[in-house]
Amino acid sequence: MKKTKLLGLLSLTLLMFWSCSDDEATINLTQPTFTITPPEGESGLYIFENTTPNKSVFYNFWQFEEGGQKFADQDGSLTYEYDSNGPKIVTLTMVSSVTNMQTSQSLTVTLPPPPDVRYLINPESLVANGYFGEGEGDEFTNWGQFNGADRITEERGDPLVGSRAVRVINPVDGNEWETQFVTDAFPTVDGEKYTASLWIKGSAVSVRFSTNPGVGGDQYAGGYTATSDWTQYSWTFTANSATTLLALDMGKTKGEFIIDAVEVVAGEMALPLPSNDSELLNGDLENGSGDDFANWGKFNGGDRVTEETVDVLSGSRAIKINNPADGNEWDTQFASDGFATDNGSDYTVSLWIKGDPVSIRYSTNPGAGGTEQYAGGYTATAEWTKYAWTFTANSDTSSIALDMGKTKGVFLVDAIKVVKN
Repeated sequence: MKKTKLLGLLSLTLLMFWSCSDDEATINLTQPTFTITPPEGESGLYIFENTTPNKSVFYNFWQFEEGGQKFADQDGSLTYEYDSNGPKIVTLTMVSSVTNMQTSQSLTVTLPPPPDVRYLINPESLVANGYFGEGEGDEFTNWGQFNGADRITEERGDPLVGSRAVRVINPVDGNEWETQFVTDAFPTVDGEKYTASLWIKGSAVSVRFSTNPGVGGDQYAGGYTATSDWTQYSWTFTANSATTLLALDMGKTKGEFIIDAVEVVAGEMALPLPSNDSELLNGDLENGSGDDFANWGKFNGGDRVTEETVDVLSGSRAIKINNPADGNEWDTQFASDGFATDNGSDYTVSLWIKGDPVSIRYSTNPGAGGTEQYAGGYTATAEWTKYAWTFTANSDTSSIALDMGKTKGVFLVDAIKVVKN
């Protein structure tokens, strides 16, 4: 929405009753002139000044975008703030009792990019926008406010993950479904177990989960009571359809509270908060700058491994690999620093890949001699896909190598983890 400073909205009715002044009778209207002072750097804040001689004798108004709203002129300069990029046409109109004249100028607005509010997520979760970062105002992408929509608002002051959470204010006690916040449908396998979870904080209100509200075959669990500290609550259910909706039924108790990090994952265990919960250092690839990644080495094909900041799975950085030709697995090799392992214990390494159908393998302890282990190849697809491999540690420290040079193509890698079983 456009914002104005020091401007008054033109009332068109004034033009109907405007009449000639004694001064105008002796002064002719001339072609309007004006200056534009652009902002310093990237901003939408421009300064305009009417420099037409004798301007105060006549009625004058501005339009800051072609065909846009009219604003009355005033003494001195005017400030107008654009809220969109691109070319604009500014028009100054001056009106006498017998005629009017206009002058237009063009300018190009360059606004700063929006702030980067990306954050780590648990990619395994089936709930779209479960951390509420997407949407605007009191609207949340991929969520429906089935009942009590005016009670469900944006919370930016105290989110648990990312930049936004959901604040709920129940004015009175009532039925659970009187405040109901529902996900978009997500795929499930009929008969398989899934675990839903959320984090909640606030008044001692009661919240329950339900599935498929209004669809039939509903299931319920709760109530879970909020506390003054962020607390996670979870519920394991058996899917009874090929797609499932998760509802948060929150209308039972009068009070005010915040919810965040709503997830559904396969299995019977809720996930902890999104983090790099891994034996690896910097497995989320967030640390480092440019094409360098802290705690990782480019053993071979270093110029093929670069930073990716746009199409990332979680957080703000991933790696992009560009293999110019088919070759050996080790022709492109990205290897972790060593991390402590218990000799003889099992560990699971996982990563997410996306891109051309290239082949990737894991290896452990590259170059250590006689202790290497290998698994693969795992083939990238057009969608982010997780691949995992379990190995038995054969030393007190281990390192993981991604051997990615076998196949020509371009692909992305993110969220690399090693977890002890």
